[in-house]
Amino acid sequence: MEASRRNLLFMCFSQFGSAFSSNFIQVFLPFYILKISPYSPQVTLLWIGAIIGSSSLCAAATATFWGSLTHRLPPKLLYLRALAVNTVAFFLMGFTTELHVLLILRMLLGLSTGSSTIGLIIVSSSSPKERVAADIGLFQSSMTLGQLLGPLLGSLAAALLGYRGAFVSASAIVFASTLFCYLYVTDVPRLPKQEKASGRPVIDRRLLMGWLLCFIAMVQLTFLPSVLPNVFETFGTERTVALKMAGTVVMLYTATAMIGTIVWSRLSIKVGLYRMVIFLFVLGIVFQSALAFGQGIVGFTVIRMLQTGAVAATFPLVISMFASASKGGIIGFLNSARFAGNALGPIIATSVLAVSNLTSVYLFISAISLLVFLGFSIFFRAGKRLLAHTDSKK
Repeated sequence: MEASRRNLLFMCFSQFGSAFSSNFIQVFLPFYILKISPYSPQVTLLWIGAIIGSSSLCAAATATFWGSLTHRLPPKLLYLRALAVNTVAFFLMGFTTELHVLLILRMLLGLSTGSSTIGLIIVSSSSPKERVAADIGLFQSSMTLGQLLGPLLGSLAAALLGYRGAFVSASAIVFASTLFCYLYVTDVPRLPKQEKASGRPVIDRRLLMGWLLCFIAMVQLTFLPSVLPNVFETFGTERTVALKMAGTVVMLYTATAMIGTIVWSRLSIKVGLYRMVIFLFVLGIVFQSALAFGQGIVGFTVIRMLQTGAVAATFPLVISMFASASKGGIIGFLNSARFAGNALGPIIATSVLAVSNLTSVYLFISAISLLVFLGFSIFFRAGKRLLAHTDSKK
């Protein structure tokens, strides 16, 4: 097998393993924290939000750092070190009952999450020019597949093996990814030093509102796992049963998010990016509010599936609007909204729930989503001519 295909195969496997393991533990982590916490339910909720959100917060702060390191150090060496850190962190999580230590380990995971950036560099550098786009697409799909399968198997593993066994299983999967990369991935040359940019993109009000829309879309997508134990409790589901069902619920709405992103993105070619974003975000707000009125866990799950199926597509569509009309330098700024939303979604949900109830969580996120939507539509109405011109080119 040629080196480029071998690199692609094992890099995809490693990113599948990394994404799978992260989502594998994410679904049962709130249940684990509830079990080991010595604090009151209200304080424990704050801990859940902080522990779950800390990983993405650290990733947001260090994502570009990992890419810049490939100008100084061999990419494969950096990649293996990041995977090794993940392996150790997952393993140690299963042997701690101290929330402060668990928080530190989650932060450590976030600091090494930038390995996906290095993975992209290795794949793009080792692939033939005519295959770069297809290979990167396959690399991204491998991560998505891990995100889809992780929650279901994670909840089952926690129920069958216990929390410690589940954490060790996640560590073993990442270790296997590390070993295969060490043995079979061929290193690529260090990237040449970047030249200084001629100018920085101007962050105007339209760009800021685009960032906020991406951010609040990610909040809607990521807030729920941190409060899932409370959701099941509201519907009278016993905790051990809830633990088994949680992975299925997350997997189902992750699947509709994937399908919705593909379908709505294709339809936007005919409808137009701006109109499609407006339509989908309104649907997202409606379904977010409707979560407060879900009857039973089945009805609640259906509403959640409809919500994620609509709102997940707004993130790539907003980025496409700016990518078509502006310089590529602003895409990094918009992409930081993904990490910020991943980090603050759980923190917002658990903080509101600590002082109120689940209905308040759903409606509070709906309210701030509505405010962002109004600001987005007002500022973009002035630039509608530019966006119409952009859509006509597609």
